[in-house]
Amino acid sequence: MIGDIFKIKKGGGKKRRCDECNRMLASDADLMNHKQVFHGKDLKYDCRKCGKYFSSMEEMRSHLQREHKYEGGR
Repeated sequence: MIGDIFKIKKGGGKKRRCDECNRMLASDADLMNHKQVFHGKDLKYDCRKCGKYFSSMEEMRSHLQREHKYEGGR
C-alpha cells in the first residue's frame, strides 16, 4: 500500500506500518513478528478498556500503564 512505507528524516531508514494498529516498525521482519505477537490468534490477554490483545501479562500491564495511566497494585 502507498503510505505504508515512508522515509524517516532523522535516520533515513524506511519504516513499515502495521495495517491493524498503525504502529511503525523498523523492518519487514519486525512487522511480521509484531503481527504474530500482537494480532495473532494465540493472544491470551485482553485489555478491558480498549480491547487490544497481548501475548503476556507483562505486555498487557505495560500497555495499561502507558496507554491508560494505570498504576494498580497487587
